[in-house]
Formats: sequence, C-alpha cells, structure tokens
Amino acid sequence: MPTLSRPRVEPTRNLRIRRRLGQAAIALTALALAGGALAQQRVLRVISDRTDQGVLRPILQAFEARSGAKVEGVFMDQGLVNRLEARPTEADVVITKDAELLEIAAQRGLLDKIESPAIKAAIPPEFMDSEGRYFVDAFRGRVIFYAKARVEPSELSSYEDLALPKWKGRICIRSGSHDYNLALFGQFLASYGPERGRVLIAGLADNLARAPKGNDRAQAQAMFEGKCDLAIMNTYYHPMMAANPEQKAWADAAGVFFPSQQGKGAFVMRSAVGLTKARDNRDLAIGLLEYIASREGQETMVKATRQYSVRNDVPPHPLMVRLGDAQGLRDGKFKIDFVPLAAMAGVREQALRVVNEIGFDDRQ
Repeated sequence: MPTLSRPRVEPTRNLRIRRRLGQAAIALTALALAGGALAQQRVLRVISDRTDQGVLRPILQAFEARSGAKVEGVFMDQGLVNRLEARPTEADVVITKDAELLEIAAQRGLLDKIESPAIKAAIPPEFMDSEGRYFVDAFRGRVIFYAKARVEPSELSSYEDLALPKWKGRICIRSGSHDYNLALFGQFLASYGPERGRVLIAGLADNLARAPKGNDRAQAQAMFEGKCDLAIMNTYYHPMMAANPEQKAWADAAGVFFPSQQGKGAFVMRSAVGLTKARDNRDLAIGLLEYIASREGQETMVKATRQYSVRNDVPPHPLMVRLGDAQGLRDGKFKIDFVPLAAMAGVREQALRVVNEIGFDDRQ
C-alpha cells in the first residue's frame, strides 16, 4: 500500500517572519510612491513685506489647498524693492502691504504684465495699474479716531481741520517717518498740492499732545488714558482691538471718523500684488493672483486682515460695518479720495523731507 505523505506545516515563527517582510515591502512601496509625489509637488515662490505667519498665511494656505502646490516665501519688513531689484527672479509673485512699493517696482521695470481676463473682470479700474503690472488686493482707511467721552463727531470735518488751534495739544500719532504716515502725508501733498500739504503736516505737528511714539494701537491706548483726544490710525485696528480682551476697552472708548466726506473723501492705504520677471511658474503665479481677486479670495482677505475688499460684491467685515455710523455713514461705506499711485512717484521722499525739516518727531 502506498504511503501517504502529510502536508508540510510551516513553523509558526517562519510564517510570522514572512508576513512581516511582506508588510515591510508594502510600506516601503507606499513610502516610495509618497516620496515621488512629494518630489513632483510644485513650489510657488513669494516675496512680501508681510509676515509669513500673519494675515497672509490663511490666504496662502487656501491657495495651497486648491492648487496642490506649496508656497514658499521671503518675508522682509524693509528693503523689498531693493531685494527684488538685486534678485529679479528669486520669487514668482510679490505681495506688499504698501502698493506704492509696487508702483516703484513697476517704474524700475521689475514687474511683468498680468495677462488674465478673470482678474481684469474682477478688479475695478481704480484698483488696477494702468499698464496691468499689479493690482490693489485690499485697502484700509487712515482716518481719525476720537475719544467718545470728550469729542463729538460734529466737531470733526477734514484732515486740514486737524491743523486748527482748537486741537492744540490734543492729537496722538506714531512716528511721522513710519511708512503709514509717509503714505498719508504723501497723499496730502499729491491731493492738496505741495504748499497746502506742507502747512497741514506742520499744523498737525504743532497740535500733538506728545512726541510721536508707539504703533497705532498705542495711540488708542493713550486716548483711553486721557493723554490725547484724537489719533490718526488705520481702520482695521478698531475691530482688531475689539476682538482682543486686553484692548477691547480702548476700542469701546474710541469712535472712528472718516474725514472729508462732504469734500474729496478720506485717504486709504492700499496693499497690492504683482508678477515678477520669473516665468518658470507663471501659471501658478497667475493662479494665485486670480484666487486673490476671486470672491472667495477677497472674503478670505477681509476675514484675515479686516481690510476693505476691492470687489463691490464683498461687504466689509461685520465688525467694520458700523464704523462711521455716528457721522451718518451706512454699511461701512465711505467716500475715498483716490490719489493715483502713479502720482505718488517721488512724493514719499518729498513727504520724508518735510517731516525731517519741520522736526515732526521731535515735538514735545
């Protein structure tokens, strides 16, 4: 009778080893595939004078999620145009909180024209460079904050009113040589003319309650503490302070007045975006600009920065809607004195000369 052989049973230890080897092989294959995907991920390069982890980050993260690309940047507080001039293709996109810097860059031939029907359709002409090299992505008013306990809105009217003797020793402001004030003073000179603009800057200096110091929030704190009755500040600081438990009292005590609403309007600070001369990632760069100009992008911008959108279909942030209501404004909308950015060429330097000549920051 033939002998029946029994099936060979593999020892349990060997079977476990083979299973682990199989699992390791699968894991290595998955890791290799993931590594290949990461190696293929495209990188968009940005240069900006905003901070990476500040108000710009939600916008860049939203674009990364939509595009699958990674956004890397060079973030610098000063010298952006000089850096761009020295390294014209280091970045694909330039983003600045001060649109005047992009006008300077455009005049130096550092920007390319933006070829995008979507952006042209979304951005109003007053917010677009006449040659299409950059566009304003948001704006904020630089207006008058007043101590509600000591000043009535009916006492206020225009920027030029701030130079009148009735405000002697009652105004707080940050350094006259700060970018925000140079942009404002430059618009004084461009809109009112060099002579009237200089008289206004000097009159404002004469009415200061103390030597200029601190940031905009420090001026609101000084008003709250009774050190002055008026301050010149950017509009977005009011909602930002209102949302900060440590600063909410400063916001509650301050009213916001938009000057010259019966005249030429209030001045605004504009932020902007543009294309550099780099072309390797031009499609991604255009994609980021189109996202910023889109309704979703503008809503993200308003939420992150508390600035005003350049699109008519995007309303102000809910905390901004009531600004100016005590003077009769509605829905957070106000009249703007649009000084063309092209008209600001060289005016910033002129404003700085005035500030230095009159000793603006030396007033006691």
